[in-house]
Amino acid sequence: MGKILIIVDAQEDFLEGGSLAVEGARQKMNSLAGYLVVHGKEYDGIYLTADWHLPSHCSFKENGGIWSSHCVQFSKGAAIHQPLLSVLNGEKLDYCVLTKGCDEDHEEYSVFKNEKSCEYLKNINNHMQIDTVDFCGIAYDYCLKDSALDSKKVFTNSKIRVLKEFCPCIEKLDETTRILEDNNIEVINHIPTSWEVE
Repeated sequence: MGKILIIVDAQEDFLEGGSLAVEGARQKMNSLAGYLVVHGKEYDGIYLTADWHLPSHCSFKENGGIWSSHCVQFSKGAAIHQPLLSVLNGEKLDYCVLTKGCDEDHEEYSVFKNEKSCEYLKNINNHMQIDTVDFCGIAYDYCLKDSALDSKKVFTNSKIRVLKEFCPCIEKLDETTRILEDNNIEVINHIPTSWEVE
């Protein structure tokens, strides 16, 4: 049985200084990088999701959506947070990036709403018989929540957990925790020791 980690949207536009920044995101992603130094090899695979939007994406305010323009394809804001990539490569961890929100007329908070990325994760589950799926990333009350909930349709026999310490939240902290727990997703509120990387 396998154990995997799904890191949701750890991209520069969602960190302080980005176009759609979430408070505390940079510190939490740096802490996550430190966690991976110690625990990364416990996972049989690490999967990073990434918004990969066209400039004409429907979620942008200028196109009638509710969000500022963010994570436009090939932009600096769409890049994965560099300290995470440094640890993943430096520790020689098995990882890949799965995109979502690639079509201009589809909103995909959840990576499982993207047909190609969902199919990839289904194949991983079929091949590895995943026992545990850990989630973390940005933002707790949007893309993280939706991805974790949708994962239950793919990883039907797996334990789904959210590492809350590495999940910056926009506004709906308690409500999101309740929704996750009501759907039998374990929310781990605190990792006993915090690891930081600069």
